[in-house]
Amino acid sequence: MDNEIEQFKIIKKEKHNEKENRNCKLNIILNFQFINLLLILLISFYLSQFIFFNDQNKQKTEEKSKWTILEKIKYLRLLTNNDEKSYKGIQECLLNDPDQKFCIYHLILPKEVIGKQKTLLGEKGDGCYVLLDDFENIKYAYSFGIYTNTQFDKALADRGIDVYMYDHTINSLPYENPKFHWKKIGLCGVGSQHPDMKNLEELIAENGHSKEKNMILKIDIEHWEFESIINLKEETLNQFKYILIEYHFKDEKEFNDNNLYYNVLKKISKNHQAYYTRCNGDRGHIAHFGHNRICHIIEVCYIIKEGNKFKKDENIYPIYEFDYSVAQRGRAEMNLNVLKVFEE
Repeated sequence: MDNEIEQFKIIKKEKHNEKENRNCKLNIILNFQFINLLLILLISFYLSQFIFFNDQNKQKTEEKSKWTILEKIKYLRLLTNNDEKSYKGIQECLLNDPDQKFCIYHLILPKEVIGKQKTLLGEKGDGCYVLLDDFENIKYAYSFGIYTNTQFDKALADRGIDVYMYDHTINSLPYENPKFHWKKIGLCGVGSQHPDMKNLEELIAENGHSKEKNMILKIDIEHWEFESIINLKEETLNQFKYILIEYHFKDEKEFNDNNLYYNVLKKISKNHQAYYTRCNGDRGHIAHFGHNRICHIIEVCYIIKEGNKFKKDENIYPIYEFDYSVAQRGRAEMNLNVLKVFEE
């Protein structure tokens, strides 16, 4: 009898333990489900808050961006003395291309090169260029478009630099120098076929300069600069420490059809920084290309970005010290301070 009672107690205890285990497991499951539900609710709450505040911040950013553009337009009108002819195109550029994907102006905005001073090479007049007081390791220069002016080239030669000069429109140089190497050849683009022209890569190879660095490139070839640059290899442009170009913005159809002007300026600006910009010879004469208005002829001087540091340029443009029109015509070229509305 005692054994039966004992067995009954054991069975009852086992059933009780089994029930307890089931209840425990059920509690664990219920707790786990509750925790999952709580986590889902918390995640949903924080996600909704994130979306809400993100939308709020996005809206504030857009409002701030719009406000910034309005401020820039106000500054632009002030800089142009409220002259609609001067500010209209740039205002359209700010409004229609705020991300500066195709706006041409930010690509020629000059910055100051830290630790280096500007210096004018050549006599004040058409054909002089602004470089920096840094000629270290420069042995060669390429000069395209000579005509009757060799003052700039002579200034380079006086610094011991060999100048390779090309112009197919003249029969001889107006001035000889042991450092001058002239050929009656014009500059064309890669892939172009012209009997009296060659592209820059061909000429560099002919002169044995394919591995040279720190060279100077000067181009003033009456609108051919765009064709001559657009298909150049990036490595070719990077061979030049300085790139000095007189851009001739003439063909509105060319600009609108394939963005040639924008693409050339963007190509050069990838690894070179503009440090000096000025209009040339057409004060107040503005070309209108789509949403871009700019001088018909504009001179831009670049230096390679690698190894240099830059900061905001506080100069007032034109810089009279380097603006030869003051000496020639008694007045300055067009005010290019309007470019400052594109400063970061």
